[in-house]
Amino acid sequence: MPDLRRTPSVQHAVALIRDTVAATVLEMEKLDALQIPFSLNPGRRLIKPLMEGQSLDWAIRQLNLEKRKNNIPPNVNLVKAFEPYARNKKVNWFRECEVIGYPIGRGVIIPVRPAGFWSENRRLNVLWPQCWKGRTLDPQQRAIFGTILRDTFFVGDFRGATLEWVDLREKSPGQGRSREILSADDLGYVSQTELGNYMDILLTAFEEHCAAKARRKGEGLSKSREARGSLPLLDGAASRDPEA
Repeated sequence: MPDLRRTPSVQHAVALIRDTVAATVLEMEKLDALQIPFSLNPGRRLIKPLMEGQSLDWAIRQLNLEKRKNNIPPNVNLVKAFEPYARNKKVNWFRECEVIGYPIGRGVIIPVRPAGFWSENRRLNVLWPQCWKGRTLDPQQRAIFGTILRDTFFVGDFRGATLEWVDLREKSPGQGRSREILSADDLGYVSQTELGNYMDILLTAFEEHCAAKARRKGEGLSKSREARGSLPLLDGAASRDPEA
């Protein structure tokens, strides 16, 4: 279930948003039906060491130790695409970010967590790698994402920090991953009114989707009980009877 309180990141939640509640519910249903046989988390965990100068060969050796063999090829492709960016930076230190909760109403919170930050020319720089291969956020979703990130993370010590969104998707099927680096201004922003409207759509769709799933589960349990109740009391007795 796409529980927004446990979804991996604000990017995952924003990717569900459409212009209507019904269309957003449909995206949640598609997500439920999707079966992804691997995780990109092993590659994401290598972002910090790569940013601090570890080699691509070292990163691939770490990935080859994965117990889930399905994780190895997609994560090797991910770090191969990311490593040239990291090699160009090769920062002295890279700090991973803590999770910040972004409340959208009625007790639902979306986790916001960039990959990390570093200092360059006495200015903080914040990294958000877009690690999906086959898709990315569309321009409207990017603007929603950028606004949430600005309002939650780019405050206090990070008010003047620079964002680098590194999009590692495959732009053309079969051509391999590419790199596109966008700034916060490139992502764009929406007004607070627009943001509120989109968060209402997301929250309402989430609640409707959860309610529909609960109803289907209840109906399934009820049918299962009815089926069990209709079975003969001695169903299978002949096979257990030594005289049969």
